[in-house]
Amino acid sequence: MNVAELIKTVNNITPFELAFEDDKVGLLIGSEDDEVSGVLVAHDLENSILEKVISNDINTVITYHPVPIKEVLSEEGEYFDELIGLSLEFYKKGINVISLHTAQDVKKNGNADSLVELFNIKEARTFAHTQGEFGAGRIGIIEPITPDNFEKLVEKKLNTKIIRKNAHFENLEIINKLAILPGSGTQFIDEIITEADVYLTGDISHRYFLLSDDNHLGLVQVNHISTEIPGMKKFVEKINNELNIKVEYFYNKNYE
Repeated sequence: MNVAELIKTVNNITPFELAFEDDKVGLLIGSEDDEVSGVLVAHDLENSILEKVISNDINTVITYHPVPIKEVLSEEGEYFDELIGLSLEFYKKGINVISLHTAQDVKKNGNADSLVELFNIKEARTFAHTQGEFGAGRIGIIEPITPDNFEKLVEKKLNTKIIRKNAHFENLEIINKLAILPGSGTQFIDEIITEADVYLTGDISHRYFLLSDDNHLGLVQVNHISTEIPGMKKFVEKINNELNIKVEYFYNKNYE
């Protein structure tokens, strides 16, 4: 199997065309012509991942997050992407890197739908749209729950103790309508700010905590990758089944 054939398999599971228009997905480092000597799935590029693939003769990594890239202005006045930092080290070692990012968030049974399943959200509809009906966020009805019990539920379902809440969340009596978005949900708060009781996501800037207080929306922020790991575990199961091999998934547990 060469990289082009692997990309076809990955694309069948997670169609790259569903990603946000300016997102970096697909083959970001390497060549489609390379023969695949082994596959590893990683949430992010890290030095430990580079050491792992080199020591195990693995030349292809599928990541959730895109690799570090810098946009550079050429002498002709056109912008192009340039590999930097750790990305450059993977390139020098001949390691191919394929990234999924928001394509994995929005796809059916992807990262967002995995959160719907975890929190048993009913009548879920999509927001934060990318292409057509696909979007990164979900909003719907959950069984009525108190804020204290919801916080415990989040800790259990997302395996995290890192939870940041806004002031209005503490004043809620019952939570019945939940909005969720894996990863960074700051830019999409406006779409659901008057519709949900609580918005759960992995990144929110401070001014939106204040804005949500003013608009009576409870905010719950957990570690960024905690909202993405459940869906990525499903991706790994699917890629294992498609390739009929054992592909391992690595993420930094410090950020769970």
